Amino acid sequence: MPIFYFVPDREADTFKMPLTAERLLRSLGATGKLAGFRCTVYMIERIQENPEQLQLITKRLYRETGKKFGVSAASVERNLRTLIHFCWSRTDHSFLAHIAGTDLRTPPTNSEFLDMLASYLREMGG
Repeated sequence: MPIFYFVPDREADTFKMPLTAERLLRSLGATGKLAGFRCTVYMIERIQENPEQLQLITKRLYRETGKKFGVSAASVERNLRTLIHFCWSRTDHSFLAHIAGTDLRTPPTNSEFLDMLASYLREMGG
């Protein structure tokens, strides 16, 4: 039996907004307060536009992202790892598993996480 929810008119437009990397990360529990949040949004968008970016994650994407945000590539990598573990520490992994298309027994690696989210956004037309 389907479940129906009441959505006030003032919030109805929220459901019409396109899904973005930022909205997707926020739906996983990440917040803009996390050090790696903006860098992660940027990397997801880059991979969404050009999936080949993922092949050069350490040599190119981390460095490019670090340069853009004025931090080291090592900081980008570490902050992304922290963000992933923050999302993973939530008790319910069902939405992340839905995005991955499979059950997840352990937190995804940095490249797996970026790939899953970028791929999901491409599929959703975001």
